[in-house]
Amino acid sequence: MSKKARIQEIELLRGMAFLAVALQHAIAHYSVVGGVRMEDGVIMTLLLMAAKFAVPVFIFITGMVLFYNYDGPLRYGTFIRKRFSDVLVPYILWSAVYFGISQHWNLGSPAQWGKWAMMLFTGKNSYHLWYVVMIVQFYILFPVFRMLIRRMMKAAPHRLWMILLVLSGLAYLVLLYFRPEIGALLAKADIPFLTPFFNAYADRNFVYFTFYFILGAAAGMFPERWRWAVEKGGVIYLPVFMILFGYYTYILVGSFQMSDGLQINFNLVSLLRPLIAVFLVSSVFVIYRFALQWTRQAGPRAERAMSLLGKYSYGTYLAHALMLRFTYSFDAWWFAGWNVALRMLVSFIICVVLSYLLTVALSYLPFGKWTAGVSSLRKRTSPPKAA
Repeated sequence: MSKKARIQEIELLRGMAFLAVALQHAIAHYSVVGGVRMEDGVIMTLLLMAAKFAVPVFIFITGMVLFYNYDGPLRYGTFIRKRFSDVLVPYILWSAVYFGISQHWNLGSPAQWGKWAMMLFTGKNSYHLWYVVMIVQFYILFPVFRMLIRRMMKAAPHRLWMILLVLSGLAYLVLLYFRPEIGALLAKADIPFLTPFFNAYADRNFVYFTFYFILGAAAGMFPERWRWAVEKGGVIYLPVFMILFGYYTYILVGSFQMSDGLQINFNLVSLLRPLIAVFLVSSVFVIYRFALQWTRQAGPRAERAMSLLGKYSYGTYLAHALMLRFTYSFDAWWFAGWNVALRMLVSFIICVVLSYLLTVALSYLPFGKWTAGVSSLRKRTSPPKAA
């Protein structure tokens, strides 16, 4: 893999995506606590819709970075080993931590080790680890995606490439539309692996997130064209984003029910719905445009902060569910009398700070890369040999 110039806005995108994930999880917790009022529900709904871009942007970044960096010969063994050390090892260790919290480790029990292994494979050790299981599928299948996309581009004239991208997006919407029927058909067939893969584990099935990866691939292969499309295409995606943002805010608030307190159901905006997918694709453009503009205007200090925000984003993602547990304890001690939306925001901020502090601290340990996903230790350089 040849050394290429960094895509500066990627670091900010990574950091923003992590913040959006942490915010969503804080909202999910506080939307069901006692004392939620209508105004709390409206605020949390607005914040949730603003943060829905997190998973699509993470997948988009993966596609963009892979197709940008690996445009030459690909050594698959080296590629997979790097992902194993950078992504899977921290995931395995953090999965053991979360399993111990929820199940209480009995290291001498083979049955418990088997249960942990199954939950590790399915991403069930904590509510946020499903994403790692899903994104690893893209890493494993990256050579297949690269081969297919290259062959399609080679077979089609340049002027049709944009049309092919649009058609792939439409095919993705059709796939999501027929997802229930696909699941029902496979449930009836009862095929080992495939049936649960498209039913019980549909939310971590790479097939249902493929278009965000393809969109990232297009951006990674042609970054300048992508930036041009982001800057010039606002007349298309901005109205779509704003209309759907308003529409889903309206139907969510309209779905609130009052019975022994406000009952909030955010399932109406789950990721695997066709119209939500249109909103999420538009949000990728909106967030990228913001990151691009902010990066261009940023000074040296802001660039440094942006780089750190992205550098530690994977470690903070793995750790933030544990940090949220701590923030809920702080909330019970200190903020119980506050309104719920404010408690949620304070817990979110504390979680982010704690997650970054822990990840940075872990990264300075000898095996920091295995726990934080990145090492902050400087590599030792060997002294020059005497002539």
